[in-house]
Amino acid sequence: MEPGCPEVRLRVPWRMRFSWGTPVVAALIPMLGVMLGCSSSSTTLPPIAEDASARPIPGKFVWHNLITSDAEAARTFYGALFDWEFELKDGGRYSVISHRGRNVGGILDTTKTGDVPKRAHWLSAVSVTDLEASLRAVTRAGGKQLEAPIEVGGIGRVVTVEDADGALLHLLAPANGDPPDLDPAVHTWLWHELLANNPKRAVSFYEEAFGYQVKTVTRETGRAYNVLWSAGGPRAAVLENPFDDVRSVWIPYVRVEDPAALAGQVEALGGKVVIEPRPDVRNGTLAVVLDPSGAPVALQKWSPKSGAEEQR
Repeated sequence: MEPGCPEVRLRVPWRMRFSWGTPVVAALIPMLGVMLGCSSSSTTLPPIAEDASARPIPGKFVWHNLITSDAEAARTFYGALFDWEFELKDGGRYSVISHRGRNVGGILDTTKTGDVPKRAHWLSAVSVTDLEASLRAVTRAGGKQLEAPIEVGGIGRVVTVEDADGALLHLLAPANGDPPDLDPAVHTWLWHELLANNPKRAVSFYEEAFGYQVKTVTRETGRAYNVLWSAGGPRAAVLENPFDDVRSVWIPYVRVEDPAALAGQVEALGGKVVIEPRPDVRNGTLAVVLDPSGAPVALQKWSPKSGAEEQR
């Protein structure tokens, strides 16, 4: 495995009940124009990486936004769980998240935008070199452009789209390059998985729209795990959605040292554990939790050494 590929030995019990459902996406769409918390006429944000690559890395997931109606609870939750720090911008409307001096994402407080979803959600941004060309490719592949592109000072040009299977994501044409491909630090983003209701359609979309190469592994369950590769590295994976009554959704992964210990803190911090670490799910290295406002995030134990061994 390359860094950020914790899909090995996936044995998630299929068709589980999950409380995060379709109404969330319907509530999010009216505020897509302010997903990054600012526009060209407002706050300038710090660059997404101080040591950015000289050129964009197309297909790499480079930024993450939490859309929530309880930003204060989210800051308390993620600050305690991952030691994340927050810098409030634009009167508290947007919080820049950092870990040990590196920016990792942001939090948009929807109570300050006038559009409050029933539950929160993380939206991830994929780097592209030509935003207009990428939008045309998204449309040709069966996706939808959901807003006009906006210029975010310090970040680049961004737009929100819906893929052919209904999952939301940002496209980001970076102003100053992308974070380099390095082993992800503990308590930073590790991996991304698309839980797709129609995996075949989703894989076809990402091949056509973004030019990903797909390497498929058949798990012990007989189900396909489709790894998306670009610019020489694995970027994400597509698998069948294991949850009932949930539309297709991207789930971000955070690298942790002890998922069981962190999962044990979740309820006291106001969140909920969806999948507890246990031997039959990735050998106990994975937990899936909801933050206090309902946004799903995965906690994955991973090391470069074990990843390299699993890849062979």
